[in-house]
Amino acid sequence: MKPLVEVRGLTIEFPMRAGLLRAVNEADFVIPEGQITALVGESGSGKSTMASAIMRAIAVPGRVAEGSIHFDGHDVMSLSKKQLQSYKWEQAAMVFQAAQNALNPVMRIKDQMVETFRAHSKTLTEKQMLDKARSLLDYVRLEPDRVLNAFPHELSGGMKQRVMIAFSLLLDPQLVILDEPTTALDVITQAYIFDILTKIHKDMNITMLLLTHDIGVVAKVADRVGVMYAGNVVEAGGVYDMFKRPKHPYTAKLMKAVPSLYHDLAEREGIPGSPPDLLNMPPGCPFAPRCELAHDKCRASSPAKVYSSAGHEVACHLYPNASSISEVRTS
Repeated sequence: MKPLVEVRGLTIEFPMRAGLLRAVNEADFVIPEGQITALVGESGSGKSTMASAIMRAIAVPGRVAEGSIHFDGHDVMSLSKKQLQSYKWEQAAMVFQAAQNALNPVMRIKDQMVETFRAHSKTLTEKQMLDKARSLLDYVRLEPDRVLNAFPHELSGGMKQRVMIAFSLLLDPQLVILDEPTTALDVITQAYIFDILTKIHKDMNITMLLLTHDIGVVAKVADRVGVMYAGNVVEAGGVYDMFKRPKHPYTAKLMKAVPSLYHDLAEREGIPGSPPDLLNMPPGCPFAPRCELAHDKCRASSPAKVYSSAGHEVACHLYPNASSISEVRTS
């Protein structure tokens, strides 16, 4: 697997009146080229902040305190203003969580698409721009002429989400980041949109990063998955291995909490307790206060990451070395 994005030792801080909040804490994460990678975790775990850092779009007053982000071998944090303009949308694009907030409410869709083209390309005519916009809207199963002449409020939630997917493809990026792309949509529309995304990935070979808390979606569409907890990437690996043999106790609990068609609902278990306060983090492993397998070392020191030859990685004191990954069960 050739990595398209490599995140190493990333720490993102937000100064608050009550103290310094670490939304992402020394995180390591890789997005392989040509695959769909999912990043899962509870709300507030740091998924969206990580994605914003990859896009160089962290909200003020947040800042990258430590670490590096490389895209196709280039240091994202050192890009000049001109390079950054090219990087966004041309190399990496993002579909935001709430489509209605990403679209300008007082501009027609066609004007917004043409404006995006003009900000990045001086060679295309308006006809060429609109022809490409029509082809992309048709590809995401919308009526191009109707949608191009519409204002955002004239479209349903599912239609606006598909417009944003078409937007993300306008400049043929290598990476598309999808931040909870089906939030607030009904289950039928959710399935419809994920069918479209899977087709885009297969037809265009676009690398995708999917941010979600829906484990069922991950099982359906992802090739690789990372698990975040309290700003830490606690486990990452191939999706099949993660579902069949989760290593970190938090991952195992997440899998056990998911409703299944094959098991009794009574067998499902919630995760006791609540995520830690990021302004007042406990010492040691952040999951230790909620973990049934925690011992004194877990409460005293943060675990180092352990890597296996199969590309599986986990940060947990249950695994002192790579060979132990296949020996300890957390379920």
